[in-house]
Amino acid sequence: MKLTTVDEIKGLQSNLIATFETPQGKSVMEYIEQIGSWYPRMSDSGETNEIIARDANRRLIGTIKTMMKLTPEQIQALTQEA
Repeated sequence: MKLTTVDEIKGLQSNLIATFETPQGKSVMEYIEQIGSWYPRMSDSGETNEIIARDANRRLIGTIKTMMKLTPEQIQALTQEA
């Protein structure tokens, strides 16, 4: 999915909101944030592979949050910049 049309973006955005804006979905997102190192911890390792993995997790979580927050037109503009 390339998210090049507003309709594609609206469909995905609708599914993300339906999934993560429910009480159960919010609980799942909290868990994803916890295991995905959304919030840095003092105990985070400085090992290269772990740093890369944490960055990838944070990007994924950030993308989900961005998709639920921005308008489809804003998301389309971002996908065209990339």
